[in-house]
Amino acid sequence: MMRLGFESSFISTYKGVFDILDGPYKRRFFYILILILLTSVADLLGLAIFIPVLVAVTNENFVEPGTRWFEIKAMSGIESEKHFLLALFGGALGFFIFRAGFILLSQWFQSKFVYKLTEHIGKTTYRYYLSREFQVFKNYEASKIVRELTVSPQQFARLLVLPLLLLTTELLVMSFIIVAIALYNFTVFAMVAVTILPISYLFNRLLKKRMKAYGEIQNKLTPQFIASSMRGIGGFVDVILRGKQQNLLSHYSSLFDRQNQISVRTSVINIAPSKIFELSTVAGMLLIITYAVIWSDQHELLLPLIALYAAAGYRMIPSLSRISPALLTLEQHSYLLDLYREPMKEAQRSDDELEDNELEFRSEILLEDINFSFADDNASVLENLDMRIAKGEILGLIGKSGSGKTTLANLIVGLLSPSSGRILIDSKELSKQNKRAWMGKISYVQQSPYIERGSLARNVAFLEDQIDDERLNKAIVGASLTDLIGSTSPHNFSIEESGKNLSGGQKQRIIIARALYNEAQVIILDEATAALDNQTEAEVNQTVNSLRGTGVTIIIIAHRYSTLKYTDRIIELEKGKVLREVTYDQI
Repeated sequence: MMRLGFESSFISTYKGVFDILDGPYKRRFFYILILILLTSVADLLGLAIFIPVLVAVTNENFVEPGTRWFEIKAMSGIESEKHFLLALFGGALGFFIFRAGFILLSQWFQSKFVYKLTEHIGKTTYRYYLSREFQVFKNYEASKIVRELTVSPQQFARLLVLPLLLLTTELLVMSFIIVAIALYNFTVFAMVAVTILPISYLFNRLLKKRMKAYGEIQNKLTPQFIASSMRGIGGFVDVILRGKQQNLLSHYSSLFDRQNQISVRTSVINIAPSKIFELSTVAGMLLIITYAVIWSDQHELLLPLIALYAAAGYRMIPSLSRISPALLTLEQHSYLLDLYREPMKEAQRSDDELEDNELEFRSEILLEDINFSFADDNASVLENLDMRIAKGEILGLIGKSGSGKTTLANLIVGLLSPSSGRILIDSKELSKQNKRAWMGKISYVQQSPYIERGSLARNVAFLEDQIDDERLNKAIVGASLTDLIGSTSPHNFSIEESGKNLSGGQKQRIIIARALYNEAQVIILDEATAALDNQTEAEVNQTVNSLRGTGVTIIIIAHRYSTLKYTDRIIELEKGKVLREVTYDQI
């Protein structure tokens, strides 16, 4: 039977999909294949009923004594041939109605499976990225992550799994039809083999490399689309001030133009098979007529032969018209297997296998002989660093850019792991087994905090399903946000996207309130007031000072000394080492 390039598309995609799926979805895939097999049988029975009925209609003597139709007519008890013919058509129609309903139900189950798989892939990939080490995560391109969480899961379902199921259905049907025709009439089988099947083989053979190349180009274009859109949104002010709107639009338009060129070509390629197969079927009919008129004296066999060939073509042409584009679609979007192979393999254990051992913080954080360098850089960021931070202390970290302040904070949080040395929490070493418990005690306030659209309550109780109003109100008071909302309930106080209706200081205080709501035992402010005016900075400083004596440990990273007004002590770093320890009055 024809191969149609299955080695590089159909079979390899099957292997790739099964390699990606986990146990439950492999079983569901197997159940869907059984359903497809039953659907193919129902489809074949439709053709098996259609052909004899069609042949019977073309033969005036189809119920003569000694024929099978005569025996069926006798068993039915119908005396009139016309009534028997009508009953025959009625029975065939009833079966076709049942067949259509069964096929639609099968399609519903297949589609439900495919789109649940889409959700599973997207969620698992999201979990994969959220479980990455901080140092690894920050090296990912944001546009590619967005693509793999939004666009590509749908493409995986529509352009890999659905075509794969479609191909399985159609290939089973085609196999049954070809075998049945070969057994029923070898001449028609030979005509089909000569006129239709080679065309399908050549069509896919000639175009599969081109479709694979189109897919690779589309894979590169999608994150470029996202990045181009983000440039205009994120860099709006610079674009407007520099008058670069046309440059941005030209780049965006050029991406669309390249995408459209591929879309136009692939749409034509997907339509072409049906027209080509129609022509080949007509050529086959002409071949049958030529054979019957010129080489055969049995002209009376011409009509049944054409009817049988037309019936075969009636079912085979739609199948082949779907098979060829589906094979090319698999070739075009095979890159999706590479996108999800690692996330689907690793995410299942990267999150679930993390331990969550309890870790108490009652006394101190101790850093012993800490050394750190990034994996892609041999230069040391921190060298032989020793430090003690007491619980409830307000500590300042200063130093020139590149001195290691933020790296040190990330090590304390657990986002990074030291190359050597130990971090001890009350004499217990920070490790993979207790890192999650430790992170749950920390809040990190950055210069550009994440504020989302919604109520103040939702922003303070970030990602909490049930909001504790007592903790919420306590956090709002502790972060000095009562003046912001006045008499309005925090549930009704609306915040726009990215906090557009808030000042810089208000955003920072919301993040501090978030830390208080979560009852964080350690709050790290990393240049949190760098972009604020003096008055707003003073307000944030007062908020920090109000936490003194509450047992909350605060670490403030700053360039401006005014930010460190309420610190207990200040440590200055230089080239990854402690240069000196001073108080605010001393600097």
